[in-house]
Amino acid sequence: MFRQLAYGLFLSSTLMVCQAQPQNQEPSITTVQSVPASDTQAQAADRPIDAALQEKAEANDQIQTNLQSALDDDPIMMDSDVAASVDDVSITLTGTVQSYRQHQRVLELVSPYGDFREIVDKLRVE
Repeated sequence: MFRQLAYGLFLSSTLMVCQAQPQNQEPSITTVQSVPASDTQAQAADRPIDAALQEKAEANDQIQTNLQSALDDDPIMMDSDVAASVDDVSITLTGTVQSYRQHQRVLELVSPYGDFREIVDKLRVE
């Protein structure tokens, strides 16, 4: 008995919903038109990549500046001519040092900056 009553209510509510919607009305269709990307849209899509590359370049420049300052300000490094260049994969050391102690000191100063970079040692000891 309860099942018949529930089924009847279901059918009547379904019938009411169907009657509420007009049958002769065409369904609305939304179309999406493809629009070619303009130059400004293409440039906007490239901006995040350009910004990331710019940030990397600035970070490399900052590391190079900090490293060069550490080399120039270290008292053991007096009378040495050492240059450090930094890129995404390496730190390259060039120039001359006066002793093996200075050479070792350069490597000590550079090692904290070389966590994710290869240290390329092109120093000459005179």
